[in-house]
Amino acid sequence: MNPLYIIVPVFNGERFIDKFISKFPDEFRSNLIFVNDGSTDDSSTKLEYYQVKVLYHQTNLGKGAAIQTALKWIKSIKHGKTVILDIDLQHPPEQLYEFLNVNESTISLGYRSIRNKMPHLRKFSNFLTSLLISVRSGIVIKDSQCGYRSFHSSLFEKINCHEKGFQYDSEMLIKGAMVNVKVEHIQIPTIYDDQQSAINNVNDTLRFIRMWLMSYFWT
Repeated sequence: MNPLYIIVPVFNGERFIDKFISKFPDEFRSNLIFVNDGSTDDSSTKLEYYQVKVLYHQTNLGKGAAIQTALKWIKSIKHGKTVILDIDLQHPPEQLYEFLNVNESTISLGYRSIRNKMPHLRKFSNFLTSLLISVRSGIVIKDSQCGYRSFHSSLFEKINCHEKGFQYDSEMLIKGAMVNVKVEHIQIPTIYDDQQSAINNVNDTLRFIRMWLMSYFWT
C-alpha cells in the first residue's frame, strides 16, 4: 500500500495551528508534514506541542521552497500519494478525503467556483492566471492559484520545479501537463477573513509573468 503524505507549509501560522489540528481528521495526523518556513512567531513551539513531523528552514524561503523541502524528504523515504494544503484554514482539512483518490497520472486540484467573498484584485488575478495556464498547458485549469491539491510524489521523477514562491503552484501544473498528467477539479468553498494575504499582488504577478514566458523555453 502506498504511503500518504500531507504537506503543510507554515510561515508565521501560530494563530491557526490549534484550530487546524482540531479540524484535521484524527486518522491522518500521523501523515502530516509541516514545513516551518522561517517563522518568527511561536509556530515552532505550537508544532512541537502536537508532536508532529516538522521540517525547518532557518529563514523564510517561500511556499515553493517549503514544498520542495518536503518532497525531498518524501523521496528519501518512499513515494506515495501526496496532498498539499495551507495552514490558514482557507483549505478545509475536513475535505481531505476527497483528495485521496489520485494516481500517478493525475493532479487533483481544488477550485473555488463561488468567488463573491474573494477580494476583487485576487479575483481578477486568479481569472487571468488560470486563463494563461490553461492556454499554456492545453487543458482547462479552473483555479490555478488554489494550493489545495493532491498528486503522486513520483510525478517529481518526471518533472523538476524550481520556483520558490507562489508561482510554484502554476509551474507544477504546466510541467505536469507537459508529461501528460491530467487535472481533475474538486470544488472547495471560498474562505476569506480579515487576514492579509501573503501574496504580493505586484511582485508575485511579475514573477508569474516571467515564469509563464520562460515556460515556452522548457523542454
